[in-house]
Amino acid sequence: MGDHKSTANIVKKGAFTVAPADAAHVVTADYFGIATGSKVNKEERSGLTFTKSEHVDAPVIEEYPLTMECEVTEIQGDGHGARIVGRIVNTLIDESILGEDGKIDFGKFKPLVYDAAHMTYRVVGEEVGGAWDAGKSLM
Repeated sequence: MGDHKSTANIVKKGAFTVAPADAAHVVTADYFGIATGSKVNKEERSGLTFTKSEHVDAPVIEEYPLTMECEVTEIQGDGHGARIVGRIVNTLIDESILGEDGKIDFGKFKPLVYDAAHMTYRVVGEEVGGAWDAGKSLM
């Protein structure tokens, strides 16, 4: 974590949330990365709903379909440019991203990944092979 308002809040409160953005929220996810909370009210500008987590002293963005609520377990560095490690204490999952098996379906979730080579966002979702199965042909 760099020297950001979020970093200072995490250090101060000993908690944070992780909410991977999905394709439906690419605009707000990008905005959160380019705007500084020290100068603008991200909640107001984004139009999203921020609520306090029931389990940690950190915000939850209601519109994001997956949120992991975390307690800080370790901070390496001075809090500015620090490596922050946490323990997940609760996970919030919107049922709209679950498959019939009750697990997260990445085809429904469509989480974003950042493609630094092309400075674009891409979506995770397409299944290309079975884990612990695709490589068996080489055995």
